[in-house]
Amino acid sequence: MLLLALFGAAQAMAADPPRLLSDLDIPLMPGFVEEGDSRVVFDTPQGRIIEVLATGQQDRQKTLDYYQLLLPSLGWRRIAGKSEDCGAFCLMARREAEILKLTVTEIKQPSHKTLIYFSVNPE
Repeated sequence: MLLLALFGAAQAMAADPPRLLSDLDIPLMPGFVEEGDSRVVFDTPQGRIIEVLATGQQDRQKTLDYYQLLLPSLGWRRIAGKSEDCGAFCLMARREAEILKLTVTEIKQPSHKTLIYFSVNPE
């Protein structure tokens, strides 16, 4: 089943190259777009603070699976324990001195869409 999901994502990526969340160096899953005014970026002495919201039509579990497979190839390592604390559709990962929290929410009314909230904070 997971192989089929990966194959489908690879086909979608070939047809529609992923957009890059430039401040995060993380590609958006095919079918998602960044919400225009959602990006917040701060540089602090402790590190970057970045928040971005993206919307699309993918199922939230497929979306979470996509990022669970993608993030390790970009240097992000899942934080065991903390990911479970933030809920079934949340993922927390560490890269260097930064923590990424990715939350996936499905909204069914008034029209079906999936939201991905990306948040990066200093460790």
